[in-house]
Amino acid sequence: MEILVAGNLANMGYELAKALNQKGIESKLLLPKYPIQSEDPKTINPEIAETGYPNWISRYDNHHNKFNFQNWKIQVINEMRKKEYELIIALTEFPIFAMFSGKPYIALSTGSDMRSLAFQKSFKGFLMRLAYKRADIIAWSEPDKWPHIQKLKISNKAYFIGIPRSSKLYPQIVDKGELENKFVIFHPTAQNWTEKGNERFLYAYSKLCAVRNDVYLIISDRGPDIEKAKQILDTSNARNNYRLVPYLDATDLQYYYNLADIIIDQFVFTSFGMIAIEAMKCAKPVMVKINESLYKKFYEKLPPGLINSDTQEEIFNNLNNLASCRELCVKLGSQNKEWLEENLNNSKLTECYIDLCQMLVKR
Repeated sequence: MEILVAGNLANMGYELAKALNQKGIESKLLLPKYPIQSEDPKTINPEIAETGYPNWISRYDNHHNKFNFQNWKIQVINEMRKKEYELIIALTEFPIFAMFSGKPYIALSTGSDMRSLAFQKSFKGFLMRLAYKRADIIAWSEPDKWPHIQKLKISNKAYFIGIPRSSKLYPQIVDKGELENKFVIFHPTAQNWTEKGNERFLYAYSKLCAVRNDVYLIISDRGPDIEKAKQILDTSNARNNYRLVPYLDATDLQYYYNLADIIIDQFVFTSFGMIAIEAMKCAKPVMVKINESLYKKFYEKLPPGLINSDTQEEIFNNLNNLASCRELCVKLGSQNKEWLEENLNNSKLTECYIDLCQMLVKR
């Protein structure tokens, strides 16, 4: 059985293809020759710059030709149609192309494809809905998508299953240097206030800096609203209590996750995703907005160190309390790691995908 994994939003396709290959399931990742930073495996895995991309990656040319014709879409469909592949695992918007492959396919939802695109009144939105309808299996992992799945009427073939994530991240004691006595907050989420609600945290942190002098923020310098974020921080009590960092590879993420006392995610979508999982791998508590009632439908218990927060006031109060009890952060982080190993074990998740693929091949 050979599988083509198409799409690599936030390196998810690379992680899945790699995990399948490690289990002995021959898999290729379909990747553009000129990927954007967030979809380039080299960004997260710096060793690729020295060793080169693995031989299980297939490339297509996503540059426009002299007639500005986007023939990369035809390249993608042609690659999917190759006889060597028995089935397709298509991430995000790639199920639209998998529809035309003539192969069975799993539509793997990664976020806005199901939350937004599938409900747009546009031709692309129509194609996304049709791709879900024609998919053999829908794979999804964030509980907040359950109402969308019901509305799309695809619950009969929807499987709740996470994506294997890199095991490179782990708890580590790091030298905090000048931040040794600070309560360090790491906010790696892109500044996109519409989709992430970052401004609630930024205002709460500015207020926190007005009442405490032992807190420090490390924030990712990216996203469409990053300049507005800087303005909030630079015109408040936080101006001398934060640092910007660029888009980070796995080595740097390992350092900053372990440097921090708590990780701040997002406050719009009521689910946690990649950032929370990476933080829990490093035994850290995470502040994020979740829908607890939906989570309880799919998990026996919630991660103990998931600090459910929504409003600016809730964020401020929770941060203030944790900054006064850092031992609690350590305890909650350790419990998060235990929960992750029990509920989102990489090996078990990979086996689930293998079972789904084998089920499709046998049909």
